[in-house]
Amino acid sequence: MSTTSKILVERIDQLIGLKGKSRHWLSRQVSNGQSGSVILDIERKDTIPKSDRLEAIAELLDTTTDYLLGKVDDPSPGEIRTELMMDAVLPFGGFPRDQSLPVLGTAHGGTVIRDTSGGDAQIEQTLFEPTQVVRYITRPPSLKGVTDAYAVYIQGDSMDPRYRQGELAVVDPRIPPQIGDDVIVQITANGDNEITAILIKTLVRRSASFIELEQYNPAIRFRVDARRVQRIHRIMPPVDLLGG
Repeated sequence: MSTTSKILVERIDQLIGLKGKSRHWLSRQVSNGQSGSVILDIERKDTIPKSDRLEAIAELLDTTTDYLLGKVDDPSPGEIRTELMMDAVLPFGGFPRDQSLPVLGTAHGGTVIRDTSGGDAQIEQTLFEPTQVVRYITRPPSLKGVTDAYAVYIQGDSMDPRYRQGELAVVDPRIPPQIGDDVIVQITANGDNEITAILIKTLVRRSASFIELEQYNPAIRFRVDARRVQRIHRIMPPVDLLGG
């Protein structure tokens, strides 16, 4: 296969796996239930699907055609702003950058009642003070030189048992979040630039108009208007913190 076809197949397979689906599922969705295999056609014929079909595949996998074709490395649709797309970084100055990691201020923000497709749900949020450093902790070797890395204390129990209140969540803003990652979502009150709170949840889906998140206590999935999303940061799992 050509390099482009190989990249296309690899990335489609990867995103299918992240969604917990199969090649057969994708083919039926794209072909309106008809038989055939989209990916096998690419592999056997070494051809790229027509633009309308490729766009349909990208939409089903919550990504872009540019990502599927290997033109960009960020699978997100691009409308949700992340730290990698910001012109400026948060002002975390005033600490030894390679020796310590700042823990930023958080406080329990209670629950917010939102109307979801399943009815009312209690969604726990955390108040956030991005310029307030509570303390410094030892910087993991994997974050050496990452000047905008930070940590926050988990507040509340909405992510229990995955995270318990008082645990630390550490962020490396260089790594784009993927579907299925635990994330810190910095949100604004009315679509302005002032961050008022964060949501510590699991990223389920993202589009140009919303992001879909999941929490575990109570178990609920919900959506946040993309206009309120300032940044989405991936929480580093222990294997990443240890440099694995």
